[in-house]
Amino acid sequence: MSFLCKALINNENRFQTIVQSLPQIAWTINLEAEADFFNQRWYDYTGLTFEQTKGWGWQQVIHPDDLQKAMETCKKIRESAEGADIETRYKRADGVYRWHLTRLEPIKDEQNEIQYWIGSSTDVEELKQLQQLKDDFVGIASHELKTPITSLKALLQLLQQLTRSDPSSKKIPMLANTANISMDKLIELLEDLINFSKIQNGQLALKKVWFNLSKLVNECCEHVRLDSLHHITFVGRKKLMVFADRGRIDQVVVNLVNNAVKYAPNSEKIIITIDKDANNVKVSVRDFGIGISAEKIPHLFDRYFRAEPSDLQSTGLGLGLYISAEIIKRHGGEMGVKSKLGNGSTFWFTLPLSA
Repeated sequence: MSFLCKALINNENRFQTIVQSLPQIAWTINLEAEADFFNQRWYDYTGLTFEQTKGWGWQQVIHPDDLQKAMETCKKIRESAEGADIETRYKRADGVYRWHLTRLEPIKDEQNEIQYWIGSSTDVEELKQLQQLKDDFVGIASHELKTPITSLKALLQLLQQLTRSDPSSKKIPMLANTANISMDKLIELLEDLINFSKIQNGQLALKKVWFNLSKLVNECCEHVRLDSLHHITFVGRKKLMVFADRGRIDQVVVNLVNNAVKYAPNSEKIIITIDKDANNVKVSVRDFGIGISAEKIPHLFDRYFRAEPSDLQSTGLGLGLYISAEIIKRHGGEMGVKSKLGNGSTFWFTLPLSA
């Protein structure tokens, strides 16, 4: 065997080893875009054989809605003789399509002539979903912030007109109160954004002190007792002291109580329970509302996620439970939920008893 043949075989073996070690799907196509090699990741993902996907057979893996565009882009790339990216959906062995980012690169010889093309595909489904969530969140945030700002501006204009034309008008206190409500809503939304930013940057500081947990819970419920038809029943230990950030735990409890009111509009009863075991104190907030479907429960504490059904008017940025869960996590506790459609929900969190 000649030295040249040995060198070619060694190079081919080296190429095969490198490509097989890649975590991405990889393949090669000839100058007519016919596939002549796939690494093992391709077979693991598609469940297909080389015979099924060689040549032009690989097209069956591309989502039908993406195929024409992918073929046109691939043609442009080959005509340009330069590497480029393509985003398409690939069908997995179980029939599920997932987004992939594909990179095509030409392999050239010493005369700079293209010999074949090598492609690699990275699964970007989670990134695409996250980007969609972010886009949705920006839209929601813009809408939610615009509403109280627009209301506040209109109220201030009315107040300005009244103070000029009728300074003693009985409408002024009412308009001022409504303006304050809009301002409170705006502040609440901005605080959610600030807290979210702090969590993302690891800057959510805790100022821990000893305090009576039952007393804090009662204070958190005062606005519900005054402003709604809901009746809150307190069950459990009233003398438990915990070492935690009082303001942050207040924020968590208020969020859970407000959610209980929001998702149980036709039920008067909310039950809050404080209990403990050897190591932790547990706070549970139970409502008797519409409940949450099983498929939504795993995502309730995800950022941007909002679980409301379409028949409820919703407000907020979808950050409340995410922020609450992160606050509890930073205290060394856990947060969870038990719920069933039609039977209400119980949200709970734990805090360590030891300092």
